[in-house]
Amino acid sequence: MNASEVQTAIAEHESYMRRCIELAQIALRQKNTPVGSIVVLEGKIIGEGIENLPEGKSITGHAEILACQAAADQTGQKLLTGATLYSTAEPCFMCSYAIRQSGISLVVYGIETPDIGGVTSLHPILTDPLLSAWKPAPQIVADILQQECQQIKMSH
Repeated sequence: MNASEVQTAIAEHESYMRRCIELAQIALRQKNTPVGSIVVLEGKIIGEGIENLPEGKSITGHAEILACQAAADQTGQKLLTGATLYSTAEPCFMCSYAIRQSGISLVVYGIETPDIGGVTSLHPILTDPLLSAWKPAPQIVADILQQECQQIKMSH
């Protein structure tokens, strides 16, 4: 990629991350952990998720899982090869498993969650190449709008 292509990619990631931040703000207003996530395929948002914990009733109410399920419902397919998942926070172990199973190709997040993160923890489920039965690992882009994502987390 040349410098112009890199700048275009960053601007695109920031645009989608802003939508995730809007969703995280909704989660915060609903007294949930402020995390928002979307799934994008061919330039279109095909799934959105708003964190539904701790106030929700489902233990799987994480924004990333909800976004993946919404994308699968929208497309009629559980395999989301070629799609990008955006999240204000690094996906946890549970979400990382769902992302790997859905075949998402790229994950873009704002802030790290090093204790339980699928990339930065001691258990990098999202990127571990030894887990080849869980589809190819997605590419990772971290720290997009990191300060804004950190600010909303600190509001919680």
